[in-house]
Amino acid sequence: MPSHHATPARGEVPRPLRSLRVQAALGLAVVACVATTGTWAAWTDEVPVSGATVTAGSIDLTVDGGNAVTGYASLSVGAMVPGGSVAAVLTVRNAGTAPLRWTATSTATNADGKGLAAALAVKVTGDTAVSGSAPATTCAGTALAGAGSTLGGALVGTGRTLAPATTEKVCVQLTLPGTAASGLQGATTAVTLTFTASSDLS
Repeated sequence: MPSHHATPARGEVPRPLRSLRVQAALGLAVVACVATTGTWAAWTDEVPVSGATVTAGSIDLTVDGGNAVTGYASLSVGAMVPGGSVAAVLTVRNAGTAPLRWTATSTATNADGKGLAAALAVKVTGDTAVSGSAPATTCAGTALAGAGSTLGGALVGTGRTLAPATTEKVCVQLTLPGTAASGLQGATTAVTLTFTASSDLS
């Protein structure tokens, strides 16, 4: 029996073609939806690092084994005359656990008003022992960089670095110049040396 196929009306799209177009349109809609609203899983990982310990260091400056030195008589002299000198060696130590930088200053009194402190010349070296004998003991070496030459100011002005548990010796010399005025006879001055440490090594 012959089959009959309906002939589409003029302008009407055949049903199979319409079905394909609908499927294609739906497919594009699904792709667009996934592209704009889809969520993708991201892998992550982490590595913990622990066990670090921080301990603060310490600086501990000592001079001749003490944190304070009283009654220091090594620079004392009872009858200094023009041209005479007195010298002494001090041991500076860092008893702490961190490096330090140290400086030193000096002060002196003139209670009698005669001005002996201003007349005295100062020399500071790295000698480990004094030279000569009283009444003219000296620091024979070259003066340290930044060392003072008079009382009442910087004794060691350029900071000197000391590692933990290390020491450094400095020699301090006081001299009454040969040109000292006659009016200084019997004059007295009391001298104080102050050593200062800092953890700032710059």
